[in-house]
Amino acid sequence: MPPAIITRRHELFSYLSEQRLNKNSIGFVPTMGALHEGHASLIQKSASENDCTVVSIFVNPKQFGPNEDFAKYPRTFQNDIDIATQHGAKVIFAPSIEEMYPQGFLTQVSVSGITEVLCGAHRPGHFNGVTTVVLLLMNLVQANYIYLGQKDFQQVQVIKKMATDLFHPTKVIMVPTLREKDGLAMSSRNRYLNEEARKKALFIPKALALIAKEFLNGEKSIDHLLKISLTELKKENLTPQYLEFRKIDDLTQKCEGNLSSEAVVAIAQIIEFEGTSTRLIDNILLGNDSPNTKALEDLIAKAF
Repeated sequence: MPPAIITRRHELFSYLSEQRLNKNSIGFVPTMGALHEGHASLIQKSASENDCTVVSIFVNPKQFGPNEDFAKYPRTFQNDIDIATQHGAKVIFAPSIEEMYPQGFLTQVSVSGITEVLCGAHRPGHFNGVTTVVLLLMNLVQANYIYLGQKDFQQVQVIKKMATDLFHPTKVIMVPTLREKDGLAMSSRNRYLNEEARKKALFIPKALALIAKEFLNGEKSIDHLLKISLTELKKENLTPQYLEFRKIDDLTQKCEGNLSSEAVVAIAQIIEFEGTSTRLIDNILLGNDSPNTKALEDLIAKAF
């Protein structure tokens, strides 16, 4: 049975009220469309754990800066419907900008601290746009669980903090990053890349894979791990916007010296080609638990 395609808030509320009356659990996957297998993994996980999975498709203007790619952000609605359907979505919520932000809308949701580092330091106001739209959607859907991808690790942590601080009942679930066969993290922005730019972009997972390999071999010096990864990027004349080791439980804290606890290694890299550019992000988690180790081993195998 194809999913219900809903564009109005009141229609979504009515549909989901009936689901709750029937004691059905609700999973929620927020997206900006241009769906790929990474999104599919989120939808599939939600569908396997809930009676009703809602996928939102909304390119949110509030999280794009004045010189960013809102106008050219890929919009592939029919393909999005196909992917969401194939992986178990029961509802697709695709509101207009006016539906989400009616005339006179003046509210902004802001999480301080962890939004001011990494991507937040380079995209002023970005996370205010993210938290505003995600809270609106979470309030509309009232899901049991919301599923987010690890590739956007900082975004996941910001939404978790927002949900905790505001006593939101929806539980945040992070799903591991899905990668292409060559190791590149799946992203809607990958489709911008031409062949030359794609070759350059592959040095992002290679740089992270070098860190992963050395870490699994027992290396704990952050300076050494940074040096080998930056050297790899320089082979393609790439200088990251940032490449940092941060504490997983508090992104405001940089890891220094030798690694003594779990850390996230986060990178943002601008790939320039043919007079244009695309900004890609990625990360790995360094820790002693087996899921993280398996993810690092998988990245190493793909990148090399």
